[in-house]
Amino acid sequence: MKQLILVCVLLALFSLTFGESLSAEDQFNAFMVKHSRKYSSQEEKQARFEIFQHSLEKIEKLNKNSKHAKFGVTKFADWTREEFKAKRLMKSVPSDDLAFSCLAKGVTANLDYTKEQLKDLPDEWDWRTQGGKNKNGIVTQIKDQGDCGSCWAFSTIAAIESSWALKGNDLTEFSEQLIVDCSKGCSMEPPYGKVCNQGCNGGWQWNAFYDVVNWGGVETEEEYPYKGYDTPCKKSGNLTAPLKNYTCLSGPDPVDEEKLRAYVYQNGPVSIALDADLLQYYYGGIIDPFFPSYECDPTELDHALLLVGWGQERNMFFVMTPYWIVKNSWGTDWGDSGYFLIARGGNICGLANAVSAPLMM
Repeated sequence: MKQLILVCVLLALFSLTFGESLSAEDQFNAFMVKHSRKYSSQEEKQARFEIFQHSLEKIEKLNKNSKHAKFGVTKFADWTREEFKAKRLMKSVPSDDLAFSCLAKGVTANLDYTKEQLKDLPDEWDWRTQGGKNKNGIVTQIKDQGDCGSCWAFSTIAAIESSWALKGNDLTEFSEQLIVDCSKGCSMEPPYGKVCNQGCNGGWQWNAFYDVVNWGGVETEEEYPYKGYDTPCKKSGNLTAPLKNYTCLSGPDPVDEEKLRAYVYQNGPVSIALDADLLQYYYGGIIDPFFPSYECDPTELDHALLLVGWGQERNMFFVMTPYWIVKNSWGTDWGDSGYFLIARGGNICGLANAVSAPLMM
């Protein structure tokens, strides 16, 4: 029996890695084993299999069009695009409107870097391994937002965690649930009126930063643990990591990515937003600009994340592809242990359109 179980597990892993050589049904069976899928009826199983088949077609298309990234069967492969957006992303918002929304209450970042300063930036930098009280980095572990549209809260807290550690404090996990439950801040977004944070129904980092400014800080994850759904606000007076304000690096125009690199080098990770549809099937490598533009619309942003560093990759023809390192909030069983790489310099998927950062006391 143990040998049979081992064979099944190996088949599952083989299927997910080299799925092209197996039938769609075999790949689906392996997927169910790996992700412990149990459907309520044979009808639901058949419906999920049909969605899975569509995902395989999409994955094949993406891999043909991408030169640097690998797409494959992820834990979201039996979800429709609509389910994926509803459970893991937010309502898409035009990037121009977000720029004005961010600038409603924050301050504009000083990005007046000289050519010499930009030229002297290192080719590679990763805040996961740089800085911090014990020189062990200033980025907390990968977390999982679950089926709650709270990516904005995770991006907010991740930026605050890093800023707090960069100030010489212990690397501390703060509470996303506090932001989900208690941050109801709004900012004007012409011409659509007010944009407000709405818990698992979405929100934006700068609104949350502004609330944290007014609160006087945040609570720790231990004090206010994550639930993955909306609960009544239970904010206490035990707050730490106070902010004096937040800053908008982007404005009506996307932030210059070389200047963004300089800001990150000097000030630590920053919150970003982008069009995340491609991430449903991301498996590794650098998301690049070589796929059709309709796969990733830089003008419609629906996911918030944390930009933690950059690097570059040399291919067999000695051509360098510069990239950003981005922290996601979908667990370590997605992507590159919870992270992904995306090409630097072309505002890919709109990553430079809505960039903000906390300003620590």
